[in-house]
Amino acid sequence: MSKNIVILFVMSFLFFVFACSTVEEVRDVGSSDIHIKDAHSSGDSLYDISDISDDSLSDISDTGCMSGSKRCDFQKVQNCMNGVWVDGEDCSQTGKVCVNGSCVYNTKCKSDSCSGHGICSDSSGKVVCTCDTGYTGTYCESCASGYHRENTLCVKDNPCNGVTCSNHGVCKLDSLGNPKCECDSGYHSDGLNCISDNNPCDGVGCSAHGKCVVQRDGAVCICDEGYSPGDASGLTCVPTSQVCVGGAIDYDVDNDGSNDSWFEPNERECLMYELVNRTRASHNDEGTPECHKPLLWSVEWSAHGRNHSYKMRDRGGLFHEDYPWGQNCAYGCEPACEMDMYMNGANEGHCEMLSHHCNIMRCGFSHIGIGYVDTWNTQNFY
Repeated sequence: MSKNIVILFVMSFLFFVFACSTVEEVRDVGSSDIHIKDAHSSGDSLYDISDISDDSLSDISDTGCMSGSKRCDFQKVQNCMNGVWVDGEDCSQTGKVCVNGSCVYNTKCKSDSCSGHGICSDSSGKVVCTCDTGYTGTYCESCASGYHRENTLCVKDNPCNGVTCSNHGVCKLDSLGNPKCECDSGYHSDGLNCISDNNPCDGVGCSAHGKCVVQRDGAVCICDEGYSPGDASGLTCVPTSQVCVGGAIDYDVDNDGSNDSWFEPNERECLMYELVNRTRASHNDEGTPECHKPLLWSVEWSAHGRNHSYKMRDRGGLFHEDYPWGQNCAYGCEPACEMDMYMNGANEGHCEMLSHHCNIMRCGFSHIGIGYVDTWNTQNFY
């Protein structure tokens, strides 16, 4: 066998061994040293990421790893800093680099690590960006909520964008940067709406999802099914899911003895919220001073309300406990049925003190929290 043939055989064998190797373990052993253990060898290969330039990175990188495996094809080696997918992970989008077909953390900050819009830290053993105001993302590469991109910068949105003032005024910013309406002659502001002094519903479209009516406390929208008031003015209607929302808490929601960190409203709670505000907007005073502007959703008191509903169910009876200024509680039927009983049932006269009816229509309340467990339900008012 000739010398050239022997050399060719050895090179082919080595190519097969390396090409079929599988990365078995990646261990971060220092601020910049990365050990990669190959399944077909007894030792580790040590790489110092800080010593690898973008141009030379391809010398030890495999960007040809096939989907679902780490089998290497060295004929497809590229610069993995341009974006490499390894087993479903894009190395360049997770703060890592590709080494021998595996995504590993790049532990050193560079001048552009945070896209020029944040402070980079590598003290934790990987690159972490603290973004400037207006920026977000792993590398501060995106605009935060309330900001939009103009050329290469994230610029704060104009709060007046989209505010029409009912086409009877001009939106301007107050001293705190909040939008307000300066209304035409013959109109007055109500939230971000300009309302006619003579016909309060003039120009109120209820976001095309409701009907404007004039009550003793002004114009208010009776929102369609599936919609609720978008703000305290009661002149807009948005999907109920946009205002009946969850939030962070520190409270025992399900009465199991341990505090929960998040409250998420259920379907019955959101439906009852929708019905409360539709009832407030549409109910006739019948000579009794009642108010019709919406009650806003309270995450905190909804969490308390569900806890109270659990307690009533477990005890098998109604009682009042743990409420801000007013509380309704009942059991036995679905939200629509319950609302009818609250407003029209026995002993529910118009605004008798502490009646269910009175709490729903009371002028002094601006918020409500609702908890539903089975058919046991609680409404907390303040």
